[in-house]
Amino acid sequence: MEKLADNLAVALDAREKGIVAIPCRPGTKIPLLKWKEWQEAMPPVELLREWFRGACNIAIVTTGMVLYDAETQEAAELVREKCGETSHMLKTPGGGVHLGYRLRKGVPVTNKVKVKGLDIDIRTNGGLEMIPNSVTEKGRYEWLGQGLRQISELPVAKVGWTRTRVKRHVQTAVEEHCEGSFLLYRGRKYIDTFDRRAVSGQGGHTTAFTAFLKIVRFVRRLGGGEHEAWQLALYYNATKCDPPWDVNVPAEERSLQHKFEDALRLAN
Repeated sequence: MEKLADNLAVALDAREKGIVAIPCRPGTKIPLLKWKEWQEAMPPVELLREWFRGACNIAIVTTGMVLYDAETQEAAELVREKCGETSHMLKTPGGGVHLGYRLRKGVPVTNKVKVKGLDIDIRTNGGLEMIPNSVTEKGRYEWLGQGLRQISELPVAKVGWTRTRVKRHVQTAVEEHCEGSFLLYRGRKYIDTFDRRAVSGQGGHTTAFTAFLKIVRFVRRLGGGEHEAWQLALYYNATKCDPPWDVNVPAEERSLQHKFEDALRLAN
């Protein structure tokens, strides 16, 4: 058998393909260094040689990719059915499959766990993927496809099937309130003038928080309170967030409420 390349060679090969490799503790998925700065930058060869001079596992930064982490063979088949075949495909020690695709420019995608309740996670910008020759207590990561390829060579990811359609009952509810409240009516018209949308993966959280600050200040200036501000925050979520927080999902509703509560506290 051909001897497997060591992880320094793998890291250098990844660098030639425009992909950042990160060392992890031997036998684990835990990075050996802070790697946030390498989400958008390429480490020099000398640094890679320093990182990978000893025993370690190896991961790659998934910037520019959409990586589907399917925990079962059935989940992997679903991904292939929805997205097509890809050369970036590997088997995990736990029996799952990773399938990597290219992120389409301008399409917002975020890291997700249990897409639509399925045994599928998504990693994209800001994520890591363990690759061969990494080994854990459960076994070894193994390539099923052609090995590591340039991201530009991968097929474009199809992500529409992973999104949960949000019912627009939030906007309807606010419109009903607006009929009996001039403040809410004015607030809705005010929000309609906001040009910038809160797009997931493109600074959407910061954009939404800034909008909530404006909404709270607007309501207070007109003599309204927390109830009116929250109703308008819901209206903003329904009309300006892409995708909106799904208020039918407790975790997403809490996230929206926390952002609103921070705006209440910090607005002046």
